[in-house]
Amino acid sequence: MNTIERTPPQLIKAFINETARIAVGFSGGADSLALLVGLCAVHDPANVYAFYVNHRLRNTEELAEEIALNQQNAHALGVHFEVLDLGEGTVKSLAAERKKGIEEAARLLRYEALIERCTTHRCSMLLTGHNADDQMETILRRILTASSFSSLQGIRITRDVDGVRIVRPLLSLTHEELQTYLTDQGWQWSEDSTNENGSYQRNQLRKHVTGELLELFPGAHRALELFTERFAKLDLLIESLVDAAVKEITGNEDGASFSLSWFQSLDPYLQELILFRLSGEDTSSNFIAQISENILTSDEESSRIFESRGHHITVDNGVVQWKTNEEEWSYAIRVTKNRIELPKNLVFTIEKESTDSTLLRINSTLLVDPVLRLSRPGDEFEGEGGRSTVAKILRSQNLQPALRVPLLVDRSGIVAIFARAWGGRDRLALRFKAPLARPLTNIYSVNRRIDNEVYE
Repeated sequence: MNTIERTPPQLIKAFINETARIAVGFSGGADSLALLVGLCAVHDPANVYAFYVNHRLRNTEELAEEIALNQQNAHALGVHFEVLDLGEGTVKSLAAERKKGIEEAARLLRYEALIERCTTHRCSMLLTGHNADDQMETILRRILTASSFSSLQGIRITRDVDGVRIVRPLLSLTHEELQTYLTDQGWQWSEDSTNENGSYQRNQLRKHVTGELLELFPGAHRALELFTERFAKLDLLIESLVDAAVKEITGNEDGASFSLSWFQSLDPYLQELILFRLSGEDTSSNFIAQISENILTSDEESSRIFESRGHHITVDNGVVQWKTNEEEWSYAIRVTKNRIELPKNLVFTIEKESTDSTLLRINSTLLVDPVLRLSRPGDEFEGEGGRSTVAKILRSQNLQPALRVPLLVDRSGIVAIFARAWGGRDRLALRFKAPLARPLTNIYSVNRRIDNEVYE
């Protein structure tokens, strides 16, 4: 140990309220056990809840042994112990959906379960056992993956999520120091076999990089403490500059708007941070780069529109207008009835007869599992003029190519494009115009509605 002030109990004591209910993310490893033991040295164990998250990523026998040891240690300390089971295959399913790996999916689901349980047990604080080695690995990963400037402050000591304060009080202690703290008191901890799994990036970093770095720079842990403190202060300064800049942005019920020339005059890094502020935290750097390029290459005479990830951005007469789509812009509705209510004040109808010769006539018996959905980037349509993208077809009708319009789709592909509600023309796929498709007895249309009355 470095000094008496840097023992787990002393570090923890600086963050807690004596009467609060406190939860601990308790894996049972040396770090989280040292956290739990240190907490119980300065806080009433009756007000401590140890939550073990079972990710279902290891064999049943190993998990059973680990849970038994963790339960034994929790009982010896006199704290409440609870297993939070994420369910078989849940982590792997989320990883496949997000395409970002097992580690990221496990972390998201783990915190979701922990916060939910904190709320249930009225725990105002959640402690986790992140240590100085975790901090080093995190910062190295962020540097080597070109993460944002603000992320270089590393793992934050405190963070508020849904009314629960997450605290990492042991960030100044190493994994070795925490093991020594437990060994001196005779505690036994569990070992997670996945820590040796070479397919996890963090394990590879720990095995091949951080050990050698510490041999070259023995004071690296303390240096990183200072590094993260300085970046945290610098981040506050940068945020204050962004706050001052966004005062030039006009907010209203339609979204936000700002001067094109003003935005183009800003420092490039400030431009990027403003776009992140407008689009929200969960936005990819690629999306921001695309929007930035489009805005920066516009001029006072430009008239452009971009739409992506629920955002609708226009540049017109030197003004940038940013709106967030309120409706759910990804729907797929099975066509099982003759009238379907759609977002944007639209209605889809199927009729047997109509005097309007511009409506689409389709033989519905030829449709296989028809679905009504919104158009997506890259959608292709086979019409009389050959194969083309839906965006190109909209452009040919003097509509914005980024416009999202309803499509009728079956297993054979796009059957129809409905653009008449926006002033364009509906289009029917060539294969449904062939003689084989006749008689064209069903009439399909999408129209705007007012007070539930369909009008043309």
